Amino acid sequence: MQARDYTATRPLVVFHQGHSRWFEPLLAVSLQHHLPLFIYPNQPGASLEAALMGLQALGFRGALLEDPGLQALALSAVQNLELEALQARRVDLVLPEMTGNRGFYLEPIALANLIRRYALGDKALWLGPVRPELAQGLRGLSKVSLLSRSLPEGEGFLALLPPPQRGVVAATEVQAMPVARQADLVVYSGGSLPLALLQPYHRVIALKPLPAEALRHIGEYVPPEELERFHLAALLEPLGYALPPETFAL
Repeated sequence: MQARDYTATRPLVVFHQGHSRWFEPLLAVSLQHHLPLFIYPNQPGASLEAALMGLQALGFRGALLEDPGLQALALSAVQNLELEALQARRVDLVLPEMTGNRGFYLEPIALANLIRRYALGDKALWLGPVRPELAQGLRGLSKVSLLSRSLPEGEGFLALLPPPQRGVVAATEVQAMPVARQADLVVYSGGSLPLALLQPYHRVIALKPLPAEALRHIGEYVPPEELERFHLAALLEPLGYALPPETFAL
């Protein structure tokens, strides 16, 4: 890299708690594709808000927030929120602007991109703890149902979707069985997995690792690492770098 390239390079910090999963794949891609970014990890502790407020003055390109707790805390240092961040009440990317920090929440966009790219299904069944912040990523589907032990929690999740997309909230496996047979996509977010609901034609997007015994009951398995690749790709797009998800080695 020539000297003039160094002057164009700007820091991009990855804020995390404990071990960072994002830092190494982002660093590898930055070096491989000669991106003008100096990527480094940092555990901000109690100084997160001050660090984010100083991005513009210190010449940073931006900040990535890896930990869900940090994503929520960062809202206090963001003046402008993109739609997904406003609805999720969290940010995973902060970019400094002249009018203040702009916050993005790109994981639901990554989920939507994953579903669209692989045409994984049209009718989905959500199994496991609900994650309301990802509801926007399901908007490309025609119907979304879920198995939830809490009816209010399940109905609250579906209320985040347009009315035509709202399916059924099943409180028991018996109630969920007809919905599971109609679904072609399963989103698994962890916890106990009722194997009786799985069908040979199901495609499963796993937000958490799928139990090994479940693999014999389904047609296609998309592991958590695949969504993470799409997430990393989505995080770099607002910075002006459109890289395919397969670029990122996890």
